[in-house]
Amino acid sequence: MEKSSFVLVFGSSPFIKVLDFFLTFESFDYPISFIAKEAEIKWETVDKIVDVLIKKKIIKKTRKLGKAWLYVLNKESDLTKLLLEIDMKISEFFIKKEIENQKIEVNSAR
Repeated sequence: MEKSSFVLVFGSSPFIKVLDFFLTFESFDYPISFIAKEAEIKWETVDKIVDVLIKKKIIKKTRKLGKAWLYVLNKESDLTKLLLEIDMKISEFFIKKEIENQKIEVNSAR
């Protein structure tokens, strides 16, 4: 998975990478195996992080698919809403910064 602005700011620890996964792919539910593959983290580590995120009500279990449980971002949680807002503001910051850099490059090329 490409580094997001959220990961660029908060680092690439396994916890941040899993949290970023859920903030990025907020509309669907996923099994731990898929999250582990996308975030490039061991399944066991993701399993432990998922437990923490459930306790904090940031994500929730949705359904069972075969033997695997699926998890989704808990959009009703006030903490999750705050995290989504922070993620959006960080992205906006980097977008504005990139636009400014491009303006400087265009102006200095003239």
